[in-house]
Amino acid sequence: MNAIKNLLLTLCIMATLGLQSAFAALPATVGTTITAIAEDGQDVFDLVFPVVGVFLGLAIIIKLFKRFTNKV
Repeated sequence: MNAIKNLLLTLCIMATLGLQSAFAALPATVGTTITAIAEDGQDVFDLVFPVVGVFLGLAIIIKLFKRFTNKV
């Protein structure tokens, strides 16, 4: 059982070292591209969030209106 655990630990360490060397080999343009994509995603979120807020507010107002008009 210890041999299996040691083997798994060794494989995990090797995989981690392999990933680190793979990320080190990426060109600098990949980093700037990922940063640009993240900024574009934030811009889209900034545009969509107020619209979602308005629809959520309208849904709450409609539900409250229906609740109070049924009591009358």
